[in-house]
Amino acid sequence: MAETAGLTVIEPESERYRADLVFVHGLWVGSGIWRAAVAGFAHRGWRCVLVDMPGPASSAAVVSSWPALVDEVVRGRAMKPIVIGHDAGGLVALDLATRGSVRAAIAVAPLLEGLSGVLTSLARATLRFRRATAPVPPPAPDHAYFARIPADLQGGVRAGLVAEPVAWLRELERLAQPAAPRVPALLVAQQADPIAAQLFIEICARGIEADFLRCTGGHWPMLEGRVDDWVTQLHRWIIKRVGHGLLILRGDEDLVDP
Repeated sequence: MAETAGLTVIEPESERYRADLVFVHGLWVGSGIWRAAVAGFAHRGWRCVLVDMPGPASSAAVVSSWPALVDEVVRGRAMKPIVIGHDAGGLVALDLATRGSVRAAIAVAPLLEGLSGVLTSLARATLRFRRATAPVPPPAPDHAYFARIPADLQGGVRAGLVAEPVAWLRELERLAQPAAPRVPALLVAQQADPIAAQLFIEICARGIEADFLRCTGGHWPMLEGRVDDWVTQLHRWIIKRVGHGLLILRGDEDLVDP
């Protein structure tokens, strides 16, 4: 039997929008990184669907098709959702936007430079020689990839890290060259991100005619302090760019955060 993505649904405090938000995590982590951000979106009236990708025990054929798995998730919603992806999940979000499978896409700190900023030269060399099913472990805890994660959250993040199948990592090289989206898309960069360079993200956004947003923080804005300010910026973009037809309650108050 083919393996599918795991889903966690967070219901809104008071439902206001017809479409759901679908969240896609990045490399080596799970959907738990979204918990604080999702609380903010649920407070604003969104139903949130957190996607967990199959683990390293999956077959290479399954794991190399993350976009197809998330595409299956979004097609199962009653209305086309907005997908929000981080890191490698941001590349998946952009891929779905090029297919028109979603109503809109937000790519947070997308790995547009592929794995060059994440893996060491040794790990990259390993990718060339390992069998397609061989998992690649996450970087060391002191790697720049995990910089700026608050100390009280570092233990939880490390405990949840998993190895990634090499086939999926190779697939990132294709996804790191996104085409022009068929739906509204936003690329989000953080000023202090040592992995996903904000200038590169901005240039890519212009090249594919997507919107661009620069925020404070590092590679993990959903884990840093003042996450609600970050959620507010994403929420406002969604309402202004794709809010028409989504609102259950309509009025000027929908452009103002609660």
